[in-house]
Amino acid sequence: MENKEIRFVDSKYKELFRIPDGGSITIKYRNGDTENRVCKYIDDYHLYVGNNCFHICEFAELMEQNGSTYTPAKKDIGIGTKKGKTHKNKDMER
Repeated sequence: MENKEIRFVDSKYKELFRIPDGGSITIKYRNGDTENRVCKYIDDYHLYVGNNCFHICEFAELMEQNGSTYTPAKKDIGIGTKKGKTHKNKDMER
């Protein structure tokens, strides 16, 4: 079985980092809130972030437009948490 990696890029396709299929990212929104999202590999150019499907560059552009940043999640941070509190899945745009 092949280990798939999800590639994260900026809006100019510069590679920022990779995570394994099923790994998580931490999104930091403009207002300072943070959320962890599980990511699933679709193919080299598409992924699921939570329940939302994106092209890798589309995701980068959306995050830039919203003033958000994203990094690989730390292993000790719970999935689906917002500042340590569990919450329901919300739309990616804020």
